[in-house]
Amino acid sequence: MADRAVHLAREPRTRRWAHTSLCVLDAVFSINADYDRHTAPTCHRYATWAGITSYLPAPDEQPLSQFVTHVRAAGVEAFSEQVLRNRQRTRAHHAAPRKTEAALQYAETLASHGVNTLADADALLADADRLKPVEHALAGIPGHGSGARLSYLWMLVGADDRIKPDRMILRWLEGVLHRPVTTPEATRLVKEAATQLGCTPWELDHAIWNAQRKA
Repeated sequence: MADRAVHLAREPRTRRWAHTSLCVLDAVFSINADYDRHTAPTCHRYATWAGITSYLPAPDEQPLSQFVTHVRAAGVEAFSEQVLRNRQRTRAHHAAPRKTEAALQYAETLASHGVNTLADADALLADADRLKPVEHALAGIPGHGSGARLSYLWMLVGADDRIKPDRMILRWLEGVLHRPVTTPEATRLVKEAATQLGCTPWELDHAIWNAQRKA
């Protein structure tokens, strides 16, 4: 696989969201959605409404608990329609929870475990004993699926050793290997290839994602 990946345009991470709230929104709203048309604009609409800078560096960081307060004050339906202007659901069923509800539950779970800032998220990822119950709780929130959403959240908050084994990554791997690939296998293959190529898993994941987006 690495012999095919070597031809991809790999670049170091140059831009990151400045707030955990934007990381949560990106992770939740990116599942089964067009990133450029729907996910990124959703994040930017919240940033504009909340009066916060989208990308690092930023003068101040909004505590994740403030995002929770905003959504709770408006209500999920109103926040979806008036602030985010995105009423997508966690799955294709009229009764499925809105992604805004999943983002709220993500934020509440993280905040309840002491994760309010990007630095808090870094500290959590470095503590396996603390991380395990948090991941268990996040996995129970509607829309978890195969776990790509959770892996992607950790990538967004700054973990370069994670990948998002979503349909884009799976499609590329299946095209290269000419066989079905499971989510756990995709994670292992990308990480192994990144080691061989001397780049981070994040860099290879992003390179594959960009290649698939342009395909």
